[in-house]
Amino acid sequence: MNAPKLDKRLRAVVNNIEGKVLADIGCDHGKVAITALLEGRVSSVIACDISAKSLDKAVKLASELNVENIQFRCGDGLKPIADDEVDCVVVAGMGGREITSILTNIPSGIKRFILVAQKNTVELRKFLCEKELTISKDFIVEQSDKFYDVIVAIADGKPSTLSEKELYCGKNSFENEDYVRYVAMLRKKSERFKNLDDKSQAAREIDRALELSTED
Repeated sequence: MNAPKLDKRLRAVVNNIEGKVLADIGCDHGKVAITALLEGRVSSVIACDISAKSLDKAVKLASELNVENIQFRCGDGLKPIADDEVDCVVVAGMGGREITSILTNIPSGIKRFILVAQKNTVELRKFLCEKELTISKDFIVEQSDKFYDVIVAIADGKPSTLSEKELYCGKNSFENEDYVRYVAMLRKKSERFKNLDDKSQAAREIDRALELSTED
């Protein structure tokens, strides 16, 4: 049975899925959920999306591939998930603030989170530390000239802290082959904002990330 074709970002997400039951929040086309099942990374999946139209795409793909052990639930964030129903969660393709909102109330039993924020990643990292979700991996993936932070967090109930460099640049980003191009992208963006007297929070974060990433 052929699994769906994944881009580099989605492959990074799937590669970090571990557990028995996965909840794919904001599943859209369902490629992550279905691939995780076909590759035997989990035994069952609950695919969720707030959009019934998006969820229909996942239902169709699962039917085409004759995938079993997958449920489809239409709902907002983690609200369709009951306590002790899943142990691994994927939330990808949203902003960091939206992910933070979704993780404000976490059903019990979830041990592993794979998160990909399109923006506001610094806020998300701060939130995870406050929520006592330990960041075990945090690295950059380049896809179609865009850069994504892939964060794996573990619910171990232990206090968690990050250095300033880890907060702005990611815990493992410097180990990644995409990081050189990422720093070049930061430099270009920083140049664009250089003459602004009143910089946005995003611009200030870019400047600080660039400073930290180029420190000796």
